[in-house]
Amino acid sequence: MVEGTQLAALVASKVCHDLVEPMNAIIQGLELLKDSDAATREDAMALVDQGVAKAWAKLDFFRFAVAGALVEGDGELEEARQTAERLFGALRPEFVWTAPSVTLPKAATRVVVNLLLIANECLPRGGKVELTANGAEVTVIATGPRAALRPATAAALRGETPSDGYSGPVVQPLLTGIFARQAGVEIVSRESDERVELVARTPAIRLAA
Repeated sequence: MVEGTQLAALVASKVCHDLVEPMNAIIQGLELLKDSDAATREDAMALVDQGVAKAWAKLDFFRFAVAGALVEGDGELEEARQTAERLFGALRPEFVWTAPSVTLPKAATRVVVNLLLIANECLPRGGKVELTANGAEVTVIATGPRAALRPATAAALRGETPSDGYSGPVVQPLLTGIFARQAGVEIVSRESDERVELVARTPAIRLAA
């Protein structure tokens, strides 16, 4: 069982872990600019722009998916679309939104957004992440070469304490599992050849007529 102080530490750890890469790109780009000539200035600025875009996308994601995970009331799944598209604009996989108009608790929407980042981590060689909805389910589908849900990720989603501690890769699914249980959302995973489905189920989902 994760206590409040430990949960806060996990969130901070995850944010820091995910910002290391874009911040390194920004620093490298700025270092290049110090001694750059016209031939290398464009590459230096590209590094800076890439780092800034990715850092902003990750911060916007965490603001929506983590900081707002316990908000109350109902909302539209569509509220998460801009955050999701910005996130995948800075990530490797293609992102496709095919979900119809869906009303569900805002806390459940945050769970779905967290599943998007887990889907990205299921694609070591890139591919496609699709978000769709049907009945009482919102489904995130990851397809691509060697697509797979790591056993440690599946265990963390179930709330199982990692045997080797709370390392970076399990923090996101661990938090997602906590948010899902708090929101009354059941998470189900299904795997087939080069395909992973992460399903968020709750009877509170309502599709538009």
